[in-house]
Amino acid sequence: MTLRAPRVADGCATPVAFEISYPEGTVARFKLALALSLIPLCLAAQESPFHGGQWAMQFGGNSNLFSLGVLKFTSAHSAWLLDLSNAANVISATSTDNVGTTTSANQQFINLDARLGKRFYQTGQPKVVSFQTLALEAGLTDQAFDVTGTHYRQTSTYAGINGELGGAYMLTSGLSLGGTASFSAGYLSFKGNDSFSKQTGHGYYNNIRVLVALGLYF
Repeated sequence: MTLRAPRVADGCATPVAFEISYPEGTVARFKLALALSLIPLCLAAQESPFHGGQWAMQFGGNSNLFSLGVLKFTSAHSAWLLDLSNAANVISATSTDNVGTTTSANQQFINLDARLGKRFYQTGQPKVVSFQTLALEAGLTDQAFDVTGTHYRQTSTYAGINGELGGAYMLTSGLSLGGTASFSAGYLSFKGNDSFSKQTGHGYYNNIRVLVALGLYF
């Protein structure tokens, strides 16, 4: 019975034939176990498009959010990430009631968010990379609106953890296009006020974000 054993050439295993006299069932099981054991070796042989000491910038966004991230690679497969994001919605409006009285109906929503964490890359194909990010985040949300002559405002601050999954296609060695999906959870506190009262409180939050991401590598 001829069995092919592994030989490493050009970074991945290639078979070399030799004779073995074990029963057929044992040989078949040995072949399967050997083939499975070689999969990580072949995947690891894919060259990373990145290198330690490299810098990168990531631009992300969706219909109402923009983010800018800076990456510092510590190796070919990991990098530190500092990411800042912003969402804003400011509306100037008026409201007229049934008797013709007109009052302000302005609305405002602003969110600022920062993340700091570590990103880990995998390269399964020559031009495709996947990654995961684990980060700490903190942010501020401020919203206000006018209604029937009353101005209401609420400000929240929050802090928590963020986990992210993403992938990118390397258009060139210095440019990639991809996307990310992230989940955040943590603690928040808020204070609010209107013409008649003030409120304070605290609680917990969670958030899911999906972004298109453009990467520049230097």
